[in-house]
Amino acid sequence: QGTKELTSITVATTQEYNEKYVQVEGCFDLSYGSLDSFYGGLENQVGAPRPEFLRAVHQEHCDAIESDKEFTTGNYGITTTSRTEFAFAFGLDGGAAAARGTSLQDYERMVSDFSKAGEAEAEDENINTKKDFVILCDQQLEKVQQRPNAGVAWPSESTSKLKDPTKCRQPRNLESFIKEFKAVNRLLANIKEPALLVAELLGARLFLRLCVISFAV
Repeated sequence: QGTKELTSITVATTQEYNEKYVQVEGCFDLSYGSLDSFYGGLENQVGAPRPEFLRAVHQEHCDAIESDKEFTTGNYGITTTSRTEFAFAFGLDGGAAAARGTSLQDYERMVSDFSKAGEAEAEDENINTKKDFVILCDQQLEKVQQRPNAGVAWPSESTSKLKDPTKCRQPRNLESFIKEFKAVNRLLANIKEPALLVAELLGARLFLRLCVISFAV
C-alpha cells in the first residue's frame, strides 16, 4: 500500500522548492546570463586588471572616496580606515599618523628597497621543510616584537573583544619579511614552482588586513 502511495505522489516543481526555502519577504529571483556574458568572462563585467599592481591597490585604498572613512570590525572591534590598513601592510615607522603623508612614490621606493635587500640577503640553506619555515617565522616574529617601533600607534583590537594584549596584531615593516620571503621561495624552488613576488606578499598582507570587511560591505 505504501509503495502505491509513493508512486502517486506528484513531484514538486522548482518553483515550489524555491518558495519552500525563501525566508525573507521581498526577495528577487536570479537569472542566468547570456552566452555573451559567459564567453566575455569576468573582464567583460568589471574590466581588465591593471598591470601596475602597487599603483592599482594604492588607488583602491588611498585614493578612493572612502579611503578615510572609518569602519569597525565586528570580530575584534578594530576601528580603522582603508588608507591606514594599506600603511599597516608596509609597517610605516611613524604608525597610523604617517599614512596620510606617505605617497605612492614612497611606497614604490620601499618595494624597490625590499627587492634590493632581498637580493643581497644570503639564502638560508637550513630551510628545507615546512616545519623549518614555521620555526623561522616564529623566530622572526619574536624579533619584530622586540623592535622599538613595535609600540608605534596603530588601530588595535578592543580590550572588550580581546583580553590578552599579547595576542593583538603587531606592526612589521616590509623589510622585516626578507628572511621569510627568501625561505618560502627556496621551498617553492625545491618543488619547481614559480617564486613568490613582492606584489603577492603585499597582496596577502592586505587580504589578511581588515579592508576585506570594508570592501565586502
